[in-house]
Amino acid sequence: MFGVMKILVIDDDRDLVDVLTYVLHREGFTVVAAYDGEAGWRRFQDDRPSLVILDINMPGVDGIEVCRRVRSVAATPVVMLTARTDEADLVRALGIGADDYVTKPFSPRQLVARIKAVLRRASLGSETVAEPERLEAGDLLLDTRTRSLSRRGADVHLTPLEYKIVLLLLRNRGRVMATSEIVEHVWGYVGPGNEDLVKVHIHRLRQKIEDDPQNPSYVRTVPFAGYMIPE
Repeated sequence: MFGVMKILVIDDDRDLVDVLTYVLHREGFTVVAAYDGEAGWRRFQDDRPSLVILDINMPGVDGIEVCRRVRSVAATPVVMLTARTDEADLVRALGIGADDYVTKPFSPRQLVARIKAVLRRASLGSETVAEPERLEAGDLLLDTRTRSLSRRGADVHLTPLEYKIVLLLLRNRGRVMATSEIVEHVWGYVGPGNEDLVKVHIHRLRQKIEDDPQNPSYVRTVPFAGYMIPE
């Protein structure tokens, strides 16, 4: 489905890198590896992979900095590897443009499913979809031609995933979107950990567009149902 694609794995755990290399080779991917952030950044520039698997916590140049460098020059999908205690760092990584994350310990099958979903979503992102040129809610204005959001005339910087969430909610304004629906449309898969993934992005989105993020007026939570932008 994806053809021959190159994946860059950056992690200081050499045993884990060996396991991932074996699993990904078996799935038909070409794999290049690096064992620290600085070497990983050099490999990225030299090899231009189709996707990066990146550990958050590494000595020296950490995964947050590598993700920031990658995102400053390319839209290459980035999947972060994180321990359960790395929540604050994970929020930062998603905020600067990481596409997804997998929490250690994880099964190789889980990681492969995430990788394929991210690659599938990246390939679909280049397709043209008919959309209204402007979608509005109160003081929010989304311009689908420029993929930009403004609030009261001021630009709001969105990551690609935040843009997709806003687009989905505005497109379905007045309708409650279940977490599973958001994941399916934005990430392209259904699996464990999805609720937390959506929560992180909704939280960051509210910080950018709400007067009071604790009492949102735009992106509202409907208990036990999902999220919505009201009419």
